[in-house]
Amino acid sequence: MGPPACVLQTLAKNLEAVRRYPDPSNLELKRSLADYLGVEPDNLLIGNGATEIIYSLCFLLRPRSVLVPQPTFSEYARAAEAAGAQVLSCPLLPTQGFRLDIDAYCRLLEQADMAFLCNPNNPTGNLLSYATLYHIWQESRRRGVWLIVDESFIDFVENWPELSLARVAAGEEKLIVLRSLTKFFALPGLRLGAGIAAPRVIKYVEARCDPWRVNILAQLAGAVALKDKEFQARTWKWLKAEKAYLFEGLASLPGFYPHSSEANFILVDMSLSGWGSAELTETLARQKVLVRDCSNFPGLKGEYVRVAVKEREANAVLLKLLRKLFTGE
Repeated sequence: MGPPACVLQTLAKNLEAVRRYPDPSNLELKRSLADYLGVEPDNLLIGNGATEIIYSLCFLLRPRSVLVPQPTFSEYARAAEAAGAQVLSCPLLPTQGFRLDIDAYCRLLEQADMAFLCNPNNPTGNLLSYATLYHIWQESRRRGVWLIVDESFIDFVENWPELSLARVAAGEEKLIVLRSLTKFFALPGLRLGAGIAAPRVIKYVEARCDPWRVNILAQLAGAVALKDKEFQARTWKWLKAEKAYLFEGLASLPGFYPHSSEANFILVDMSLSGWGSAELTETLARQKVLVRDCSNFPGLKGEYVRVAVKEREANAVLLKLLRKLFTGE
C-alpha cells in the first residue's frame, strides 16, 4: 500500500527542511508516539531504525551473554557478538510450529545478562500472548536480566494494545520494548524506530548516542503517520483479506507448507517441493519477483522462504509464477 498519503504530502511540502539540523530531542515525534503507545515522551528513545537501537543497547549495556531464540531476526545475535557477548540459543523447532518453549527459555535466562524476544517473531510470524510475555518478564526480572522485546511487526495485529508490553516497560527497570515505524507505515527508506523504557534508562542511553541520528524528514514523517487512523484501519482490512488469499494459494501448491502468521509475511516450508530455497529465490528474481531466502536463519537450512503479503496484483503474479514452476500450469 505504501506510506500514508499524509506522509508523502508532508515530505513534499517540507523538502526545504533539510537545510536545518533535526531536533536532537525528537520532541514532536515523541509526543505523537507517546499518544500512540499510551506512554510519556520521557519513556521514549528515538533511533535511526530499531536495528540501530539494538546495537546501541548491546554496546552500552555490555551484557556478557545474550539469550536469543532461533530462528529470529539475525541482528540480535550480530549486535551481541559485535559487543563481545556470548550468544545463547533457544531453538524454535519446526516440529512444534516454531513455538517458543517457555520453560526452556526461562531456564536459559539463568545463564544470560540480556535476552531478546521478537513478537510477532520474524521470520516465523508466531505471536506470544500478553500473559506469556508478562510471565517471561517476571522471570527475567527475578534473575536481573535485561529483557528486550522487539514489537516491530505488532502494529499489523489489530488488537496490539492488548498484547504490547510498552506500558509495562515505561515503569520498570531492565525491560525495553522496541517499535518500528518503517514496517506498518511503510517507511523503510527513512529509517525510524523507537525504544520504550523507564526514564532513567532512556536518559542513560540518550546521553551516549549521536544527538542527530534521526533525520528531519523521518521526524516529520513519523509524527504525521502515527495520527492517521484511517490508514491503520485500511491496512488491517487489506492484510486480513490478502494474507488469506496468499496463504490459500501457497497451500495449494505441491510440496509447499505455509506457516500461519500474525505479521505481514508468511514463512513457507518447501522441503518436500524438490526445490532449494536459493534455487527458487534466484529463479523468481529472474522474473522480477523477490522472496526472502531464509537459508541464513539458524535452523531453516535451505528449505524455507519468506513471502511478503502485498497488493492483490503482486500476490497474483507470485502465485501464477509458482504454479507454473510447480505444476506446469
